Amino acid sequence: MKEIKLPSGATLKISHVDFEDAWDLYQAICEEMKSTQFSSEVEMSTLVKDIVLTSFSSQKICGKVIKCFKRCTYDNGKGDLKIDNQTFESEEARQDYVMVLVEVCEYAIVPFIKHLYAVYSRTLLAITKSPK
Repeated sequence: MKEIKLPSGATLKISHVDFEDAWDLYQAICEEMKSTQFSSEVEMSTLVKDIVLTSFSSQKICGKVIKCFKRCTYDNGKGDLKIDNQTFESEEARQDYVMVLVEVCEYAIVPFIKHLYAVYSRTLLAITKSPK
């Protein structure tokens, strides 16, 4: 379980995210990010802008993150409340929404990407060593 203090002072608690929901989110992110340019010529600010805008404008990604809310709670002084469509109705709670999306997304997908660089490096090495 992970507990995060949010900008409003509320607390987000994230418990286990179902494998299927986490994997669906990871695949949605991969699909949506395919067109994002990752190269040494791309400025970091442009890359960050592209990632942020692609992520938050994608119905696929946001819908998958929301499915990961199942075992998350939000405590704004009224006790641990399950996150649902009403959680972020108040203006005070809305300031936390983006942070909740980011934290839940990160919690769900980090286990899939922990060793991604090692896999990428191994694959790249195999390609460079293969006969032409």
